[in-house]
Amino acid sequence: MQTFKMNKKYIIIGLVVLALIMIPVIKNWKSDKEKPTNPINVEKAAVQIIAPDKDEQYTIGENLVVQLKVNDTENAGDVSVQIAGQPLEKKSETEYFISTSNLPVGNLPVVLNYQDKSNKIHEEKRNITLFSDIDPIERKVNVLNEYPHGVASYTQGLEFYNGVLFESTGQYGTSFVAEVDVSSGNILRKVDLPSTYFGEGITILDSTIYQITWQAGICKTYDMNFNPKGEFTYVGQGWGLTNNGKSIIMSNGSDRIVWRDPATFQVTKEIQVFNNESSFTQINELELIGDRLYANIYTDDLIVEIDTSNGKVLSHIDCGELVRQQPIGVDYFNGIAHNTVNGKTYVTGKLWPVLYEVTFE
Repeated sequence: MQTFKMNKKYIIIGLVVLALIMIPVIKNWKSDKEKPTNPINVEKAAVQIIAPDKDEQYTIGENLVVQLKVNDTENAGDVSVQIAGQPLEKKSETEYFISTSNLPVGNLPVVLNYQDKSNKIHEEKRNITLFSDIDPIERKVNVLNEYPHGVASYTQGLEFYNGVLFESTGQYGTSFVAEVDVSSGNILRKVDLPSTYFGEGITILDSTIYQITWQAGICKTYDMNFNPKGEFTYVGQGWGLTNNGKSIIMSNGSDRIVWRDPATFQVTKEIQVFNNESSFTQINELELIGDRLYANIYTDDLIVEIDTSNGKVLSHIDCGELVRQQPIGVDYFNGIAHNTVNGKTYVTGKLWPVLYEVTFE
């Protein structure tokens, strides 16, 4: 009996403790239950884009119609729609139109702007993709002559200036810019990069040599005697360089190519590189021949010819036969240089033993 009484005592104490614990829980539950069940007030856009869908794909030449939904006419003032900076024509209160014929290729933002009654500007963006309307010509490389090339040169940039060949090379500890004799492949003079830099492309404009670096975000500049002149900084990677006599043209390994002011290195223009089916990434060494831009595609045996006004790929140039002729141990195809003095074009690769004089046919 004594045992039962003791157990009963403990049971009563336990119930009291439990009740004390549950009182605040019950109060909170009751309080929550009594709270109003109104939904959270989420601000709704006065105007919305409902078409095209995000990342919808078009071909240059197709008409683009942007459809809007107006949720609040009082707060939907000064509505405008643009794509790639070009305004769309208003067809109705909820439809805007543009022909894509004069647009560049690429991933382009459709931008809706409107102003509410407090004069606050609102914006909505969604991207679409425009592919080229050109079926690229399939071309091949034709070899006219072969010349020796330095097998220790990890070619990143190749360029003629006033009929003289210059080359930049990569890899940490072996990057340099050099003047090279075409007929022998001999380095006539050079300047080394510090071992902390991985050299990339070069171009020469108004007697200034520009050499970019892979990941350091630094562009070194030199005079024609290889004396340092200064440097610029940029965001992202550096791959290939060329110029059009006014601007520096630069690739960064993506599908985008930018034009830069040679005095400030600020971006003044950008294109994306697309054919009629896809974009081209890994864009590497560049060369401008006439008004067409030629680009190596890194790890590929391909050169693409690009319309500089809109990014459309005009031709694919198959250089696989040159790649297959190389000995074991060389690296990728890279390097295009056009000599405007004699009209000849040359290509090579990283650590290749041969510099080829070629035509594209």
